[in-house]
Amino acid sequence: MLKFTHFHFAIISSALLSFTISAGVPAANAQSQQCEAESVSISRSGKIATEITFVNQRSTPVRLYWLDYSGQRKFYALIAPNKRITQSTYVTHPWVITGTKNNCLGVYYPDGQPRIVEIL
Repeated sequence: MLKFTHFHFAIISSALLSFTISAGVPAANAQSQQCEAESVSISRSGKIATEITFVNQRSTPVRLYWLDYSGQRKFYALIAPNKRITQSTYVTHPWVITGTKNNCLGVYYPDGQPRIVEIL
């Protein structure tokens, strides 16, 4: 049990560190750096279940993709403007948000706790 708790905190710390680093970067630059992560992101084990909610604050729809165990995009949903989708997932499974022409807007990893991502 102690090992599991340690692993859980490591993930939360990593998520907070990632947020802190990107918080000081201008928005356009942070987006391009975040999208670069897609080329090296793949889903790993499905051991720690969680959920992630995507809230589309844009005036246009966005597309939601899961990156599978090979790092390939798998389409999951079209999120209309001002709508939200809550997705069941696992801590090690990355998600990509794109515009309607599949241009990357961001790559997101779920946390050990339910997470909300606002798409601006």
